[in-house]
Amino acid sequence: MISHACLAVLGGFSLNLLLSFALGAAGISGKSNPLGQAKPQLPLLQLGLLFVSVLFLWGFFSFLIPPFWRGFSMYFLFFPLSALVCMGLEFCFQRFLPKAVPPAGKVFRSFTAYDGLVPAALMLSLALAGSFSEALVLSLSFAVGNLIAIAILNEIRRRSNLERVPRWLKGNPLLFISMGLLALISASAAGILFRILEVL
Repeated sequence: MISHACLAVLGGFSLNLLLSFALGAAGISGKSNPLGQAKPQLPLLQLGLLFVSVLFLWGFFSFLIPPFWRGFSMYFLFFPLSALVCMGLEFCFQRFLPKAVPPAGKVFRSFTAYDGLVPAALMLSLALAGSFSEALVLSLSFAVGNLIAIAILNEIRRRSNLERVPRWLKGNPLLFISMGLLALISASAAGILFRILEVL
């Protein structure tokens, strides 16, 4: 139970850190309405596909990849296979459930494997998860951590349009500063929670 809690903390905060550092402000900017407020974009479907992709690829690399491909050469397959799985899943949804994929809900690009989040999550999952339940906890934590980070940054952008913020700080500059602070908070919270879990 404690190991699963540790993996959940690591998964939630580590991909939150990656999102904070790596994701460009344009990806989470939202569309402005006539009042100047940002319309929040929460890519729930894409985060669900991230969860499924990481879990599927973990099973593929753990059980189906030939032994001679394991090791250093396996890392060369992470990005192309992640991009293929993301594009394939999105294509299936668009083909069979076209109304389930609204254009406003697309924040990540599937051909970049969701801006590199899927291969990063896969790398961590393969290194840490020894069983299906641990991989499930990690995959779910990655998706939830991203959802929380995107929701926080959308709220920061919305409030910056409503409140008095210096003109030179509005928009992307404020988002990049917020990403850095969010990454620091994530790292600190992860350290504190890990120490608590080590004591238990």
